[in-house]
Amino acid sequence: MIVTKVFLCFVVVLFSALKVFGVEENGTKPSFTGFGFEIIMAKLEFLQYKLIEMESAMKEDRETIAQKLCFTSGLNLRSVLFPSCKKNPSKRSGKYFIQPTENDEPFLGYCEQTAFGGGWLVFQHRYDGSVDFYRNWTEYRNGFGSVDGEFWLGLERLNQITSERKHELLVELKDFEGNYKYARYSEFEIGSEAEQYSLKKLGSYTGTAGDSLTYHKGMKFTTKDRDNDESRSMNGAEKYEGAWWYKEFLLSNLNGRYKNAWDFKSMFWYNYKLKSIGLAYSRMLIRET
Repeated sequence: MIVTKVFLCFVVVLFSALKVFGVEENGTKPSFTGFGFEIIMAKLEFLQYKLIEMESAMKEDRETIAQKLCFTSGLNLRSVLFPSCKKNPSKRSGKYFIQPTENDEPFLGYCEQTAFGGGWLVFQHRYDGSVDFYRNWTEYRNGFGSVDGEFWLGLERLNQITSERKHELLVELKDFEGNYKYARYSEFEIGSEAEQYSLKKLGSYTGTAGDSLTYHKGMKFTTKDRDNDESRSMNGAEKYEGAWWYKEFLLSNLNGRYKNAWDFKSMFWYNYKLKSIGLAYSRMLIRET
């Protein structure tokens, strides 16, 4: 936790020093834009790695270091942390540091600030098949990929966020012809790991894509190495080469294979075309209500 604070304060120092690259202040809270900001964000992972390396060599109290860095920057650490995308005052979609509660580790998330009124946190994004989604339980628990590309935020984080406050769900889809449809659910909550990250709550449906998720409500999450579906003869994740809240059958498989084919292994949403035809784009987002 202390390393994270040091890391974030160091980022604040860099941001405040690089206003010439497009970092601007709006009132008391900074908003970050411009080429310089993109360069900084591209280096964050490297900087964090270096700070972790430095931790063992630090002789001064780490909390004191964090406070000194924040004081030097002239900004409070809280000025770059938001409890949710909805409470982020920026109207610009992009990467932001999110800390749902003071006890949670901050993480870098992608906030969609324009679609459907904004305030959405993206937790799944696929659009070109560059990231393999046929992964194990640990990877789905912790998350994988990058918010700059295709990624899965992580089941543990989804549980922490959705169990703290009520959330709604938005699913955005496109086919290989470029057509767009969406499905929206008034409530969404993921259970804990002890509950096998079950699809604990799913509210009423509205949208244009059809409802292909209510069938899976209440199901535990299944991966190729953790069989939680209702089938006695197979592991749904292995059969359909994905990871999902599989029941005995399935009506959606948005973590399946990225392929333009009529195949239950593909990334499909059955009611989109009343067929298991692979889609070209999938994005899943949550917003507190």
